Amino acid sequence: MKQDNLTRFKQILKIIKQSDIIHGLTPEKLYDMIVKLGPTFIKLGQILSTRVDLFPEEYIKKLSQLRSKVAPIDFLKIEAILNKSYGNYHNIFKYVDSKALGSASIAQVHKAILKDDTQVVIKIKKPDIEKIMIQDINLFQKAIKTLKLNKFIKVINLNEVLEQVKSSVLEETNFLKEANNLIKFSKNQQDIKYISSPKIYPDLSNNDCIVMEYIKGIKIDNIKKLSKQGYDLKQIASLVGVNYIKQALEDGFFHADPHPDNILISYDKIMFIDLGMMGKITPKNQKLLSKCVRAIVNNDYHSVTDILIEMSKTLEEFDYNELKNDIQNILEEFQNTALEDIQASKFFNQMFIILQNNHLMLDKDVTLLVRGIIIIEGVLKNLDPTISLYTILEESILYSNTTKKQIFDNLKDVNKKISQCGNSLISLPKELNNLIKDLNNGKIKFNFELANSNKQVDKIESLVHELILGFIDGCLIISASIVDEAYIKLVFILFIIIVSSILVTKIIIDHNHHGY
Repeated sequence: MKQDNLTRFKQILKIIKQSDIIHGLTPEKLYDMIVKLGPTFIKLGQILSTRVDLFPEEYIKKLSQLRSKVAPIDFLKIEAILNKSYGNYHNIFKYVDSKALGSASIAQVHKAILKDDTQVVIKIKKPDIEKIMIQDINLFQKAIKTLKLNKFIKVINLNEVLEQVKSSVLEETNFLKEANNLIKFSKNQQDIKYISSPKIYPDLSNNDCIVMEYIKGIKIDNIKKLSKQGYDLKQIASLVGVNYIKQALEDGFFHADPHPDNILISYDKIMFIDLGMMGKITPKNQKLLSKCVRAIVNNDYHSVTDILIEMSKTLEEFDYNELKNDIQNILEEFQNTALEDIQASKFFNQMFIILQNNHLMLDKDVTLLVRGIIIIEGVLKNLDPTISLYTILEESILYSNTTKKQIFDNLKDVNKKISQCGNSLISLPKELNNLIKDLNNGKIKFNFELANSNKQVDKIESLVHELILGFIDGCLIISASIVDEAYIKLVFILFIIIVSSILVTKIIIDHNHHGY
């Protein structure tokens, strides 16, 4: 181990020992230790505050206070980075404020003015931060092994969390990716008049600096100032809630860290800023999440259980019936609660506890979304204590205007549901179809001819056709009763009327012509 690394390793060991976490971990002990360990570990704490699936609520609240604990670096170092990126940065910028607007573990932001007098902000990556943070994480992993911390700390698997931190550091230090996030987010929200994000200057942005539009706005948690400016706080809360659900379930691309510092109100627009940490929901999980909300509303604990299993990784064997019973209990508890009184944070935290107890871990991106929903609920409750994010979520999925894509996807499910219903009810239609082919090919004609009953062949063919029509009609009726969407029900009803009419007409004709 190099001398610098050895010195830092000893420093980490000393701070951990002084924190006395071996004799029990508390939110306060963890918080104090992280602050003493410095910027890398503050970043670790910020990420831990997102792991609502691992940590109890008291840990999450305490670790969330770490956002304001990173001191800015000296402006001389910032100037060196700017000159490295732009040559003489004074050729690009008329002015760069030496005082940072904000500082985080990985970067800090400075206000600036371009040569054409346009006001901008520059997000500047701290020097060698990626190398320093990865080195710190590797040393901390060695400290965990040396002190055998995983034996004493049962709340989390530290090595697993540190691997997640590594991944996050690599993602957030990729400024070109963040620049693309801004472009993609802006495109997704282009038809929403009240939602926006800072304009980016691609020609001036690189992997060390991102130049963005300067947004003069009011932080969304500054209730006093918003009220003084005449803003309707309840309307803001409602619009943010609806849009956040849209980001997740329609766009599949959502702000993963929507705390108050990252949402501004500017000239009647809600501005999402700092898009370094974005979540992505796959089309499959978007569909599963929508189905899960419907199942929760309908108290369909069987479906909720199946959906959660499909979206989770199995850590150990689990008892399906025990999981189902746990989910049934929590759904029944919330069914007896008025919608406006349901707290999404409490509901999801209980769900996480159930999954943990049954050795299941939700998909990482779904967990990130749930964490975002819990944060955004706190933001909304600060604006409007009566708001229910659960109600917004329910209405967004059940009662909003369905997009063309959703209509197409639902219509594609019609044939699938009919097929599944038919297969689950009976396999005879296939066999009956084979029987018709045999009759038409004359393969079993001999048996009827011996009985001198040629008319019976026609009767059997007609009967088989009627049976098949009857099965199809039954499947359509059952499928119509399963689906929730009104327009899909109408499609089924239309087919039911057509098939039933054909069936009744055929029965009447056969009865009059042949008799039974």
